[in-house]
Amino acid sequence: MHRGISRGSRKGAALAISLFLIVVLSATAAAALSMVGSERRFVDDQEAAAEAHAMARSAYDQFMANPVVALAGFAPPTWTGPDSVYYAFSDGYAWVRVQRIRPAVLDTAAIYLVRSRAVRTIERPVLTPVAERVFAQYATWDEGTMSANAAWVSLSGLQKTGGAGTLSGTDNCGGTPVAGVAVPNVPGYTQAGGTSVPAGSPPILNMGTQAQANAAVTINWAGIVGGTALAPAVKFPGGSWPSFSDPNYWPIIYVDQAGDWSLPGDGRGTLVVRNNLTIGGSVQWRGIILVGGTLTSNGNNTVNGSVVTGLNVLLGQSVPASSLGNGSKTFQYNSCDVAAAANSFGGLAPLRNTSADNWPSY
Repeated sequence: MHRGISRGSRKGAALAISLFLIVVLSATAAAALSMVGSERRFVDDQEAAAEAHAMARSAYDQFMANPVVALAGFAPPTWTGPDSVYYAFSDGYAWVRVQRIRPAVLDTAAIYLVRSRAVRTIERPVLTPVAERVFAQYATWDEGTMSANAAWVSLSGLQKTGGAGTLSGTDNCGGTPVAGVAVPNVPGYTQAGGTSVPAGSPPILNMGTQAQANAAVTINWAGIVGGTALAPAVKFPGGSWPSFSDPNYWPIIYVDQAGDWSLPGDGRGTLVVRNNLTIGGSVQWRGIILVGGTLTSNGNNTVNGSVVTGLNVLLGQSVPASSLGNGSKTFQYNSCDVAAAANSFGGLAPLRNTSADNWPSY
């Protein structure tokens, strides 16, 4: 006689099927959660890597904006390195490392490798490595230059008191001489007393009308005082006078002080004074001096390089004639000191098609 499936057997089968379904659904849910977690982790990792890359590029751009200021002692093309600069960010940090990989040979410029390694340190899961990214690019050094028309160029004229002292465009570095003094035809160069006159080729260069003289001075004075043409290493007011203990240190010093400012001591580099400058005593300066107003020199001070005064004329302002004052001062053209100072105007020029955003860490 055929017997049907008992009720107990049916209950046992249903329980087994239910357990099987629970296991299958649990496994499916676990797999789905794992997939979601993996995708979320992947997205988080991509975001962290992108932020690390952004930091690396930001640090690189900051360094390239003015490497001479960012890295003390960086004086291409002879500087070899390697050396590094640290940049701090709210979500991490970066090191920019630069080294020369090929010296300047004949007409070819020196080549440098600039690498920016960024590390993102915030919002990372426990026991997971930090996000890192290294951006690198090759660059050449473009030297800054300045065309010196004379040992002293004054767009507002120049007045010398007495015959003592030296105004010479003869190159103290053995190069081609320039004019001793360069001024507009009016008010020109005047001398009260004495028979000594400037020396140079020519001794006094009359640059023509005021408009012609302005055009002959190819200095972006508006950009300099506006903060777009130069990146000074030291600013006054607020800054402190450098020690100049490093012989390769030729900084740009900017003075934005109303009225007269007195040179506090010896120095070298490019001195930019927004208004008036006074040099007294036996102070010495090597390099370039750019003055918006007048320069008054008293005492036995010495400037080797090149001086340009009265630059505020380029801004449409009226500037009195600069005065040499009294004493046996020396203003001597020196092409080597001008070149060393102008080198601070130079910069690293990235080479096209040489960048990499996945450079190995170092």
